[in-house]
Amino acid sequence: MSGSARYSIPRLYYLVTPAFIVLDYSAGVSVRVAVLDGLPLYKSLYYGFCVVCGVLVYLLPTSSAVVALVESSINILLTILSVFLPYVHTVMLYDDALTQQWNPMAIFDASYVINLLLAGGIAVIAFKESSEALSRQFTDAMLGPRRPNSKER
Repeated sequence: MSGSARYSIPRLYYLVTPAFIVLDYSAGVSVRVAVLDGLPLYKSLYYGFCVVCGVLVYLLPTSSAVVALVESSINILLTILSVFLPYVHTVMLYDDALTQQWNPMAIFDASYVINLLLAGGIAVIAFKESSEALSRQFTDAMLGPRRPNSKER
C-alpha cells in the first residue's frame, strides 16, 4: 500500500470533522466524541483541535504522520475513557452494581457504540500507520533510503 493511500482514511476522517460537528450540535448525534457530551467546553476544545488537525493535514500533507499520531493518541484515550468512566460512575452509585437493577443500555447507547467503533477504529489505524511511517522516515534519515530487493519489486 502506498504512503498516500495509507493516510487516506485518517485524512478523510479529519477533513470530515466539520460534518461531525454540525451533526453533533444541530441533531445532537455525537459520533466523534461521545464521552465529552456532559462537558461542552472540553467537547468544543476537542472539536477545535480536530479542525486544526484537519487544516494541518490538508495544508501540510507531509505532517500527516505526526498529526495522526498525536490526535489518535488523544482519541484512543478518550475512547478508553468513554467505556471506563460510565463503569466507574455506576460502581460508585451502587453499593454492589452486580446485584442492583443496572441497565447498561441506558449508558452504552447507540452513540457510544458508534463512537467506540468509528473513533476507536480510526484512531488505532491512524496510530499504527503513523508509527510505521515515522519509523520509516527516521530510518531513512539515519541510514538513507532503502533500496528494494528483488522480492519487493
